[in-house]
Amino acid sequence: MEAHVGDHLVVEGTKVGQGRRRGEVLEILQGAGGPRLRVRWDDTAHETVLAPGPDTHVEPGDAPVLERATMHVDVSVAEDAHHCEAVARVHVRGREFSGWGRARRHPADPEMPVVGEELAVARALADVSHQLVVAAADSLESALGRSVALHV
Repeated sequence: MEAHVGDHLVVEGTKVGQGRRRGEVLEILQGAGGPRLRVRWDDTAHETVLAPGPDTHVEPGDAPVLERATMHVDVSVAEDAHHCEAVARVHVRGREFSGWGRARRHPADPEMPVVGEELAVARALADVSHQLVVAAADSLESALGRSVALHV
C-alpha cells in the first residue's frame, strides 16, 4: 500500500459493530519501522499518526497535492542576574536564518527569570521573522524584476 499526501486512508472496523473510519493523509513520516501517516479523520477532524495495517486501504485523493515541509527552530538562551540573550536559528531550503534578542532587568523590577527568557526569545524570533520576510521579498523581486512590498 502506497499513500500520498491528499489521499484518503480507510480503516475497516476490526470488531463487530465497529464502523470504518476515513481520513485525509496530511503527511508521510519515514521511520525505522516503516512509514507512518499523519491523518485527519473526517468524522472528528482530529489528527493521529498511525502505521498502516492489513485493515487499511488508500483511496486516491482528487485534490491537488500540496508540497509540505517541516522546519525546526532552534533557540538557545544564556542569562545572568541582569540580562538574558536568545539566539533563534531556522533552516529554510538550505539557507540558515539566525536572529538575536536581549532582555535586561531594571534594578527596580522583581527577579522573574521567565519574563526575561520570554522577552529575549520573542525578540530573537521577531528578528528571524523579519529576515524571512526580507528574503521572500528579495526572491520575488528577482523573479519579477520589480520592487515588491510584503507585509506580515
